[in-house]
Amino acid sequence: MTDSTSLDALTRQRASQIIYQIFPERFAIGSGKSSAEKLANAAYDVADAAKCDWDDSTLNQPWGKQFFGGDLDGIADKIDYLSELGVTGVYLTPVFSAPSNHKYDATDFFTIDAMFGGEAALLRLIDMLHQHGMSLTLDAVLNHVSEFHPWFLAAKAGDAEKRDWFTFKDDGSYLCWQDYGLMPELNLANPAVRDVLYAQPKSLVQYWLARGIDNWRFDVAQDVGIPVAQEMAAIVGKAYPQAGLLGELNGFSGAWFQAGGGFSGMMNYWYRTAILAWLAGDIDGVQMNAAIRDAREAYGLKGLLCSWNMLSSHDTPRLITTVGNVADAQLALALQFTLPGIPLLYYGEEIGMEGGADPDCRRTMRWNEAEWNHAQRAWVKQLIYIRKKNPALQYGDICVLGDRLQGNTLVFLRFTDVPGEAALVVMNLSDAPLSAKLLIPYSHWYDGVPLRDALGHAPNLKLNAGSVQLEIPARTVAIFEAFEPYQNYTFFKPRNR
Repeated sequence: MTDSTSLDALTRQRASQIIYQIFPERFAIGSGKSSAEKLANAAYDVADAAKCDWDDSTLNQPWGKQFFGGDLDGIADKIDYLSELGVTGVYLTPVFSAPSNHKYDATDFFTIDAMFGGEAALLRLIDMLHQHGMSLTLDAVLNHVSEFHPWFLAAKAGDAEKRDWFTFKDDGSYLCWQDYGLMPELNLANPAVRDVLYAQPKSLVQYWLARGIDNWRFDVAQDVGIPVAQEMAAIVGKAYPQAGLLGELNGFSGAWFQAGGGFSGMMNYWYRTAILAWLAGDIDGVQMNAAIRDAREAYGLKGLLCSWNMLSSHDTPRLITTVGNVADAQLALALQFTLPGIPLLYYGEEIGMEGGADPDCRRTMRWNEAEWNHAQRAWVKQLIYIRKKNPALQYGDICVLGDRLQGNTLVFLRFTDVPGEAALVVMNLSDAPLSAKLLIPYSHWYDGVPLRDALGHAPNLKLNAGSVQLEIPARTVAIFEAFEPYQNYTFFKPRNR
């Protein structure tokens, strides 16, 4: 039923993280500067630039060329905010030199963009994060570069060596990401390209690990490919065994883990797809329970625990805009923090920020507390607290039970190899209360063990010979945990371990 006893310390450490994603251009400006003051910097003198005030809309402007002035020192200034929220790590979308605001079109992988403060600002941020016990994950694009990258300019100019770093056709055209000519694809079959990206000590991946970052997230994993991920993990793992290497795949990632030896985790868009479809009524509880079980079977426990559970990102509409109301957003967040995997919280979701498809999902962070949804922030903090105090919700295995019940319900048990260390999560998405007896195939919640809902929404339960009587209100989630009710007796004796 479980292979949690085989989990190593590094996997448990990774699985226990709570990651906060930041789009650096839109989070905060350092030293208290206004957008106007910051955008006066010569770094923003780029073609077609739209220089915006912090409160301006992201819409109706040149895509990728709206600049608001966010930078790395701005993030460093807000670390106390992140620490108070309960965050343990920060993930930044690309920070390398590039002509756009998103920086997925790098012109130099070894230079931090001057818009963000350069390398000195990155090193200050790393130091500040580490002082607060937080990690830093950077974003790498191994698949493509900017059309203005010196490598590509040399290739177009006839440099024979650099020409083989890309793939040109007989008519002079070249392979590029999803036919965007401004993003020519690198030829990853060329060993020289892999050398500069990850294989050599001075490569992109290894250089910044040596400078102090902790982990990497890799863009468009399907274009990078499984063999490259395997080779990179083998090489980088020898020099930096603590570093996490995580891939982006917008879909089901089972094959990446079944191949073995590649990315340590993936962005778990599969969970996002299932959760949002269930909340929207596009699938029922049967398929929702099956989707959770499918991921456990295909990803394996280790792969699932080290993947990022995300509900929104810089590439998707924001959560509350997608589901349409705070109540459903809170249900989704509850699953994000209780299903196996690392919660990835997109900046501003904790205060209920809205935003449609890119670029609307990349609005500037709201720092005026009068604009916050304080109930949403309190909910996120409560979920983080519950997760942090229960190891089962951090690195426990999962047993899916909801498809054994009638109605539109997701039920799963999270548990570790420590007897009694578990959590029963029940989400009743029906418009009617759930009243049902549930059999729980778990040996270490003994007869008479009482359970209480950490969220306070459902009445206490008591184990009765391996079963409980659930009483869950309509459209409600409960997180049941065991507690010791007696003064001179304990259910969970050390000798049971």
